[in-house]
Amino acid sequence: MTPLVLTGAGVSIEDVAAVARSAGKVEITPAVIEKLGKARQVLDDAAAGGQQIYGLNTGLGANLGTAVEGDAGAFQRQLLDGRGAAVGNPLPAQLVRAAMFARIAMLSAGGSGLSPHVLTALVDLLNAGIHPVMPSLGSIGAGDLVLMTAIAHTLIGEGDADYQGRRMPSAKALMMARLAPVSLAPKDGLSLINASAVSTGAGALALVDALSALEQQEQAGALTMEAFGANRTILDPRLHLARPAACQQVAAKALRDLLTR
Repeated sequence: MTPLVLTGAGVSIEDVAAVARSAGKVEITPAVIEKLGKARQVLDDAAAGGQQIYGLNTGLGANLGTAVEGDAGAFQRQLLDGRGAAVGNPLPAQLVRAAMFARIAMLSAGGSGLSPHVLTALVDLLNAGIHPVMPSLGSIGAGDLVLMTAIAHTLIGEGDADYQGRRMPSAKALMMARLAPVSLAPKDGLSLINASAVSTGAGALALVDALSALEQQEQAGALTMEAFGANRTILDPRLHLARPAACQQVAAKALRDLLTR
């Protein structure tokens, strides 16, 4: 299968399904890496100038007015540990892959300030077939921060992952795939998890399935009309234009097209 090349311009729900369900590979262009590098430099320059930046040198949530003391990079690991509180049965691998891909696609736009090497590591993780064990329940508010923490933990060699059909420590999976745990710079941890990528991935897969089911129902309906010699004048577009129901018009056209092949 030809790798799906990401340019930061967005992806389709079919792209999500291909990567999630068919083990599709992903590539990011040099232009994406360059864009991320420039955005990261803006972030680093602002921090070096003493500017307060949420999640980089400040606390989170109600602690946004509290300055982070000490190693800002170490704070990223602390915020991951503090949000790795998901429970319940693990989500299926295809949904984890959908979430990973959705986050990669979002980050490729270049507005998060994520270090370029972290995005590259996330792509490598997905392409290697290492799937973080992501418990299905947990929330601390808007977004999927608690669930997404599983992906960040695997990237840094913590938590568990599924690899080659077995559950194992993430560090072992990385070693077997000849990948190294990633080092997080300030704000990288927050950039990885502060998203709704699990919901986005799940929604994309559900919509792909719904559209597939709709297409099958249309085909079944057309075959039924053909088999019974049904009156096809009920599909006349003029009848359906009389009602302000766009989807009804689309459905009628789909049946007309199937019956005139």
